[in-house]
Amino acid sequence: MPLKGLRSVAAVLGAGLSLAASAAPAAGSADTTPPSAPGTLFHCPLPGAPGSSLGVGVSLCWGAATDDVGVTGYDVQVKQDGVFTAIRTTTDPGSIVSGLTLGQLYTFRVIARDAAGNAGPPSNEVTQAANYLSGMSPSAPPPSPSPSAPVDTTPPTRPEGLGPYSVYVNGAAGLTWTRSTDNVAVSGYDVYAWIDGAFSKVPAQVSNQSDDKVLAIVGDLTPGRDYLFYVVAKDAAGNLSGPSDLVRQRAMVEPPGASPSPGTDTTPPGTPTGLTASSGMSVPGGVYLTWNTVSDNSGVPPRYDLFRRTEHGYAYEGENATPRDIVTGLEGGRPYTFQVVARDAAGNLSLPSAPYTAVAQPGGTSSPSPTPSDTACKVTYAPTTWGGGFTTSLTITNTGTTAINGWTLAFTFPGTQKVTPPGWSATWTQTGANVTAANLDWNKTIQPGRSVYIGFNGTYTGTNASPAAFTLNGTTCS
Repeated sequence: MPLKGLRSVAAVLGAGLSLAASAAPAAGSADTTPPSAPGTLFHCPLPGAPGSSLGVGVSLCWGAATDDVGVTGYDVQVKQDGVFTAIRTTTDPGSIVSGLTLGQLYTFRVIARDAAGNAGPPSNEVTQAANYLSGMSPSAPPPSPSPSAPVDTTPPTRPEGLGPYSVYVNGAAGLTWTRSTDNVAVSGYDVYAWIDGAFSKVPAQVSNQSDDKVLAIVGDLTPGRDYLFYVVAKDAAGNLSGPSDLVRQRAMVEPPGASPSPGTDTTPPGTPTGLTASSGMSVPGGVYLTWNTVSDNSGVPPRYDLFRRTEHGYAYEGENATPRDIVTGLEGGRPYTFQVVARDAAGNLSLPSAPYTAVAQPGGTSSPSPTPSDTACKVTYAPTTWGGGFTTSLTITNTGTTAINGWTLAFTFPGTQKVTPPGWSATWTQTGANVTAANLDWNKTIQPGRSVYIGFNGTYTGTNASPAAFTLNGTTCS
């Protein structure tokens, strides 16, 4: 689902915020150990009156990350069209993101970096509506609580037993689960739906039932379409539970038709089973997952979507044509929980697999050599331009059948454009009009069908035309 309402880079700069710029590795540095994931990311409300100095946005706080040398900064990323893009860099465990649209929902996460340019795994994801901001810094300490009003830091228990519930309302889906508990009281539940490649919080009518169950009705869906859902419990202090398991539910078609239109496929694929971690491949800081093949009534093998549970939601690990996936960028020795869903060409979804928890392999320190020049690739170059300046996000996709282990992207500016160092998610260099971007340690491997996202700020005079061609490891990309 395209993220609407994120203003132009110029608007963000006008609000006094710089775009994200990751620190480049120090020359000669031997540090290849990335920082840990930041602590819990959460919305730390800083309400202000309309017209307050910081305008409309979202304030975020998180726990400090750790590193063997030292954390030098954090990249704040926002999800757009299902992809996270860095929009802010800060040295503090908190940031205000302004220049947003009042009431619009935005999904954020944070990664930590060290002086060598190593980037750690991402934090949990947080979805929050933009609101008016006050002038107080989000990193400022809150007032000390009075002895008679202790701070509640205990989250509710995660919702268990999430399942479908039949409701006879056109374009609606029903869900039910066992009521969560809390040390004070559960104040409500947030329901999230997988829509157009991203999880978004959706309006839901939630009611407690007499048998310790909770019922939710989600409306304004496409009748007959399959959706994935999960639920998070919350309390009055703003503490959030862990997310429920994923569940599939089809939006009701009411009144039902006599039969589907001729040729319409409404049968979902089989449910993936046997999700497990394989020890037959070395994946430093990651895990190699496999599962059993499923079939579909169309005769065409379905594709698979893999999801990783985060502290308060789910991260999408990508699409696979075969029943296996390599997940990297994880913290070695830490457990991670996954579920996989099969999807056919008509968009029908299988039931999610049973959750499976795998421990990420210890991180490595060696960097593989770049793959030969038979690399197959696609590059998308997306600039946002204002007077004399611009920012560009680039997507590098491996369209081949083997992994790319180490990469260098090259292109030539057609005009007077200059990269403003250091850029992010790559080591950027420019000689004359020629520009190269080399991988960092954490994103050196691009699996088949997967992408990496890099970018930079720049300046120009005259016009800001895009480069005509791109090469990756010497091979021209489409």
